[in-house]
Amino acid sequence: MTDDLARVVAELIETTDLDAGAPERATLGTIRAGVGADANDFAYADMPATGAERGVALLIPGFTSMRATFYPLMQPLADAGFRVVSFSQRGQTGSDGGDTPDEYALNRLGADVHAVADALGLGEGIHLLGHSFGGVVGIEAVLQRPERFATYTMWNSGPASLGEGVLKGREALRTYGHRGLWLADATEAGMDPDMDLRGELEGYTRVRYVRMVTTKTAQLDAGLTHLYEHRDRVDELAAALSAAGARALVSHGANDDAWPIDSQRAMAERLGADYFVVAGAGHSAHVDRPLTCAGLLATFWGAGD
Repeated sequence: MTDDLARVVAELIETTDLDAGAPERATLGTIRAGVGADANDFAYADMPATGAERGVALLIPGFTSMRATFYPLMQPLADAGFRVVSFSQRGQTGSDGGDTPDEYALNRLGADVHAVADALGLGEGIHLLGHSFGGVVGIEAVLQRPERFATYTMWNSGPASLGEGVLKGREALRTYGHRGLWLADATEAGMDPDMDLRGELEGYTRVRYVRMVTTKTAQLDAGLTHLYEHRDRVDELAAALSAAGARALVSHGANDDAWPIDSQRAMAERLGADYFVVAGAGHSAHVDRPLTCAGLLATFWGAGD
């Protein structure tokens, strides 16, 4: 990293409040979860239900993301009677993590979901949601202990590999670090890749950039590998949810540009899941249409009352 780039990155990190927008009643903190070699410090946000609690939800963020991505959902879901917890995955912003990709094996990331739930006393009957890469991790968590969950939501996430395109990002990351991944993603999205150097990053693009550069390189490397190697486990997931008496939801933005929409719809059919398309939303539907998404989730979770 050049001195100029290091200065730009340091200034962006210092001047960007990634926890802006956190609900007033939410507890933001770090908790030690897991045992032995798997123990880790996780950043979390815990929003209590407004009034009588109808259920508990645990939300898993996606690639280059963190606990804060779900802040727009927390107040409306709390007002609907749900305690809502989100956390930064191992190695993501605010959470500790190792320096080699092997330390982010999928079974370990899935176990982290349970470790965080245990550490925060979430108990059983949890409504689990995984966004994008978080959905890949969520499948692993469900398969490890399906009886723990009342529902599972695949949120803008898909059933199989994202394809060889992610390998280009991984190679750029391995060669040039965070800057390489930014250049690869910005070029793919048709953005000027030197926006950061000129101090022109604003809004959600700035937030995503800072989240990326504050995520462990090894976590990003492993995440891209998992997204490429993601295999179809839908039948296995369907059997596990059915045996546990748990319900499923598949939902995505109408303009989701990650997994093919047809594949997400087919996944819902194979799971016997509820299926909902969020109009006017992209891959982060909860950011684009938070009130619509909160209403959808509260309705789905509450259907089992």
